[in-house]
Amino acid sequence: MFRMKTFYIFAVLTAALSAMNVYGQNQSQASAVIDVGTGFSDDNSFAPSVLYYEQVSLNRVPWFRFGLGIRAWGYYANRTNLYTKTDSPQDYLEYNKVSANGLSFVVGANLRFWKIDLGINTDLIGASFGSQRRGYYERTLTSPGTGSANNGQWLKTSPVIFNVAPLFLENYNGQSEAYARIYLTKRIGVKVGYVYGHIAYRTRNVKDGKVFLDNSQRRVSQNYGMPYAAVSFPILH
Repeated sequence: MFRMKTFYIFAVLTAALSAMNVYGQNQSQASAVIDVGTGFSDDNSFAPSVLYYEQVSLNRVPWFRFGLGIRAWGYYANRTNLYTKTDSPQDYLEYNKVSANGLSFVVGANLRFWKIDLGINTDLIGASFGSQRRGYYERTLTSPGTGSANNGQWLKTSPVIFNVAPLFLENYNGQSEAYARIYLTKRIGVKVGYVYGHIAYRTRNVKDGKVFLDNSQRRVSQNYGMPYAAVSFPILH
């Protein structure tokens, strides 16, 4: 059922992106751009991405634009702890490395002043994949629970596949941006900002069944944030 809903949402967003392109061309208020860049941090984690983004504005307010896009993204980090959603207790898995790649539909808005865009965007829905990683589980409870059998073990996990609104919902993968894009010429620009993302993993099944942490939790996640820089290639401007 969830996969069918995901398919429908992807189809609607694709249609909306096409319709917005036609509308924008008819109104002569359309622009499109491709951003190629990465987020970077002093702890050697990084978050590369390629974003195709179309935006339109109304004739009465040409300085305000809204749009849709498609983002291919990745996130790679070394030693990381990923936490369960519940607080009582909040379990976690310890990783030597985490990594995920994804493709997402993006929604956003920006202000246009002269040759500068000031805007925000966020992943709305998407899919992610990546290598299986083992996370070490050490229970925070001393009393018996659903995670008792897995205490002190390295558990097989992999990135959560289907993702919805990771800016607002935990346990999903995806990214959001706040940025300034400066158009140097009609063909090239630079983009600087801040990327805020979410990395989420899920325990993998074994022959005996599902693998749980305490409180029957299977997903662990963590937020990350870092500066971002990109080169922009305007298509319509």
